[in-house]
Amino acid sequence: MNLTTHWALALALGIGLFHNVEIALVMSIGALIPDLDREYLFVARDFIGRHQLHRALFHNFLVITVLYFINPFMSLGALTHSLLDMFTSATDRGAEVMYPLTRVVTKYSHTIEGDKPTTAKTAAWWVEDPWRLLQKTSDRDLQEPLEQSWRRSYGPFKNSGVVDWGIFFGSIVFLAIANAVSGGSLYSWSGFNAFSLIPIAGIAIFYGLGEWWRRKIVATHPEETNWLVLAVLIVGLIVFFVGGYLYLLSPAPVPDPVLLTSGIIAGFIGFTISYYFVKERKKYQEISP
Repeated sequence: MNLTTHWALALALGIGLFHNVEIALVMSIGALIPDLDREYLFVARDFIGRHQLHRALFHNFLVITVLYFINPFMSLGALTHSLLDMFTSATDRGAEVMYPLTRVVTKYSHTIEGDKPTTAKTAAWWVEDPWRLLQKTSDRDLQEPLEQSWRRSYGPFKNSGVVDWGIFFGSIVFLAIANAVSGGSLYSWSGFNAFSLIPIAGIAIFYGLGEWWRRKIVATHPEETNWLVLAVLIVGLIVFFVGGYLYLLSPAPVPDPVLLTSGIIAGFIGFTISYYFVKERKKYQEISP
C-alpha cells in the first residue's frame, strides 16, 4: 500500500477509536515506521534484493512488540501498516510478519506446482515462494534472486490500485463526515503537544527526499547528489528521533511476568506435543492401506 494510505488509515482509526488528536498522530507516526526498511542510499540495492529486507526488517511482529514498550499507540499504528501490506500481491512482496524466524528455515517441501523437489529430512516450509513470477512482474530491488521458501503473506490487492487509493480517500472522507455528524465534537485537542510536529517533520523530510531520489534524482545525477541526499536523509532521521524522544516515549506497562512465563511455557509444550503428534500421524498414514 502507498505510504499515504498507511498514514491516513492510522489517523482515521486513531480518531475513530480514541477520539483524541494526539493519540491519532502517534498512531499515524507508528504507521510510517515500517517503511524505514527501504534503502534510501543507506544500503546498496543489490544487498536489499539479495536479502529481501524490504517488507521484512520492520514489517514484523517483533518490531511491533518492541514499539509497544516504547509507546502502545505507535505500536498499533505499525500493526495496521503491516496488516495492510499482508493483503498486497506477491509482486509487491506482501509482508514477512514472522521475520526473522522465517529466515531460519530455507528449504521447502513442495514447488508451486505441488511437486516434491527434495526428500531430504530437513526442516522445511510447505511450498516455494513464487519467485519466477516476481522476476517478470516486480521492481528489481524486490525480486527474489534464487528459489526461496514461502515466508511472506500475500493478498489480492496491488499497490496504487483501487483498494489502495480507496482506503486512502475513504479515511479522509470518514474524518470529514464523522466530524460533521458529531457536530465538531468527534475528537479532543486536550493535552495537544506541539512536540508531535517534530517527528512528523523529520519523517516527512526522510520519506519525501527518499522518494524523490529513488524516482527522479538517481536517474539523472546519481553520483553528484548521493552524498548531499544522504546528508539530508540523516538530518531527517535525527529530527525524527530527537522529536520522538521528546514526544513519543510513553512506555507501556510491562506484562505480568507470571502470565508471560505461562504463555512461553504453554507455547513450548503445545509445539512439542504438535511435533510428535504430526510425526506419529504421518507414520500411521504411511502404513495404513
